[in-house]
This record gives sequence, C-alpha cells and structure tokens, in this order.
Amino acid sequence: MGDGSRNSSGNNNNNRRPAWLQQYDLVGKIGEGTYGLVFLARSKLQSNRGIRIAIKKFKQSKDGDGVSPTAIREIMLLRELSHENVVKLVNVHINHLDMSLYLAFDYAEHDLYEIIRHHREKLTHNINQYTVKSLLWQLLNGLNYLHNNWIVHRDLKPSNILVMGDGEEQGVVKIADFGLARIYQAPLKPLSDNGVSIFLACASSFKRATYFSG
Repeated sequence: MGDGSRNSSGNNNNNRRPAWLQQYDLVGKIGEGTYGLVFLARSKLQSNRGIRIAIKKFKQSKDGDGVSPTAIREIMLLRELSHENVVKLVNVHINHLDMSLYLAFDYAEHDLYEIIRHHREKLTHNINQYTVKSLLWQLLNGLNYLHNNWIVHRDLKPSNILVMGDGEEQGVVKIADFGLARIYQAPLKPLSDNGVSIFLACASSFKRATYFSG
C-alpha cells in the first residue's frame, strides 16, 4: 500500500511536468544564485540517451507580480541568437500556477572560473599556452558575433564563460548568462515593473525581430 502511494504520487508529479521535460530524468541541483536554481537533467529518449541539459529555474520578480526581468532579457536574446560560442537555449516553460519560469540549456561541464581555480589550487603548473589561445580565440569569436548583432553582454566574467567537457563539442567555449545584456543600437526599456505583461508583449515581437543576422 505504501509503495503504491509513493508511485502514484511520483506519477502525479511527473504528469504535472511539461511534455518536453518528461523526456528527461532530473539528476539533481548543480547551482544556485540570486536568480534561482539550476538543475541537471538527462534524456530518457533512446535516440538521445545520455544527452544532458541544464535547467535554470527563475524566481518571481522582486515585487512578486510576474516573471523576472532578468529571465525576460535572456529569453528575448537567446531565442534569436545562434552561434557555436554562445550558449544554446533549448526550451522555455512557464508554470502559470506560481509564475515560475524554466529555461533549458545545453549542459556544459566546466566554466573558466573553475578551470582557473583548479590550476591555481590543485596543479603545479599554469594552463598551457595552446589552451589559453584556444579559449581566448573562441571567446573573442563569440563576442565578435554578439557585437556584430548589436549586443553588449555587460556581465562577462569567468563563471559566465562555459567550456563543454565531453562529446563532439569537447573544449568548445560558450558565452552564457545574458540577464544583463543589452541591444545597444536600440536600448531596451528598463524592465523593473509588470514582468509578465512586458514578457507577453515582447513575445509577439520575437518573429519580427530585425536586430540580429542569425
């Protein structure tokens, strides 16, 4: 009886998840910040067995009346961007019961801060010059793409520079965390109020966006 109750509860929780998220097993929490939480998930589909994504769950806006402006900015930009050195937004989901927002990204095992700290604290040698050149070239390549598309990141730091750890993209740099980014050809209106209403208004403009060259 007890086991059946647990299974029933588990199935109910699973059914409340969006269809795309039911394709993944949640592995656990891998990060936390002022914006919310980050979870690691692994694909259950046979065709994508083992593929992992990072799911960022945003908290409500500070006023508690809508989706975080930081999340809105990130969605607006990443839905339009496509480059090998910019993190890929896989999916977006809004839970309308509590207005929590989930963003799914390709999972990167490392970030530049972690790599630098590992070499400083655990290894007796610096990062070799060839690796430094590769990381720097890829970072500049991604920044060049952003700037050519009139975007300034505004929060570039080692922890926001991800590095893929395995698979076909091993060693590939991904610029992440676009919550403070701006389109500097046409500055965004400050998003401090009415998070949800602004998000819905912006959603209709996704298809009409002309700032990006793809």
